Amino acid sequence: MDDKKKQIVMVVDDSLLICKQVKIALKDEPFFICEAHTGSEAEEMIGQYQPDLILLDVVLPDTDGYELFHKLKEQDQNDAVILFLTSKATDEDVVKGFTMGACDYIKKPFVPAELKSRVVTHLQMKKQKDELNQQNRELRTNMEKLNYMAFRDGLTGLYNRRYVISELVEDMRDIKREELKNVVILTDIDDFKKVNDTYGHEVGDTTLVCIANILEGACRKHRVIRWGGEEFLIILLAVTEEEAFEISEQIRKEVEQFKFFHENGEFSCTVTLGLHAYHESEGIENSINFADKALYEGKRRGKNCSIWYEKI
Repeated sequence: MDDKKKQIVMVVDDSLLICKQVKIALKDEPFFICEAHTGSEAEEMIGQYQPDLILLDVVLPDTDGYELFHKLKEQDQNDAVILFLTSKATDEDVVKGFTMGACDYIKKPFVPAELKSRVVTHLQMKKQKDELNQQNRELRTNMEKLNYMAFRDGLTGLYNRRYVISELVEDMRDIKREELKNVVILTDIDDFKKVNDTYGHEVGDTTLVCIANILEGACRKHRVIRWGGEEFLIILLAVTEEEAFEISEQIRKEVEQFKFFHENGEFSCTVTLGLHAYHESEGIENSINFADKALYEGKRRGKNCSIWYEKI
């Protein structure tokens, strides 16, 4: 078995005889054993080996084992099991060791079979705990991926409609300052069908991604949703009406000025944006419908503009 795959036992004891006895007791087990004879050596070696189990002597030439316990715990990145191995055998010593967080307390002189049994048992439990923690990490990662996929559009990476239904209202929290509002903006790429018909759907997809990036860049503190097709829903959180209109116009101008390149040359797009100040009493669906009416009024007026529902 590769040493890197073996569980690692670190013996911290200034007695070469004790270290040898531990190695003899564990010689038939698939463990990698390293030894430190001082506290400073132990601190250096835990960083190098990150052991699974530490047999720690309480009395060392350069430090107290109880003090070293805390230092090793601070540097431990592998949740090592620590067993005190010492000739101190009073009840007070044992209680102190357990109170500090040690997992076991083995008295010197020890019976090799007893030491082996305790070490093997603790390492088996450590292995089971590590495997469970790994499964939990994988489960959390998979859940995060599923949540991302559930609430994100596959093409642009923006939030999708499910996010609006499940999470958005929570983000649109109450605003205490009267002049601040949550503003709903519905935006549509003007004449997008011509892009697909003229340049192909691959270029059309690239266009959607680029415009999504422009929207996100202008709305980093807010929410941008791929509403469907070439439509995007923007939720501006806690802004004044002036700020909302400025953001809308910033988006419109950036899209208008952006150049899309393809093998036969370049082209540009425009967007029309309908704005509505959200009121909790209306509900999110009605607010989006009002923004949609403003959007289509903007289309009727010639496109490439920002229109408030309240002003049509």
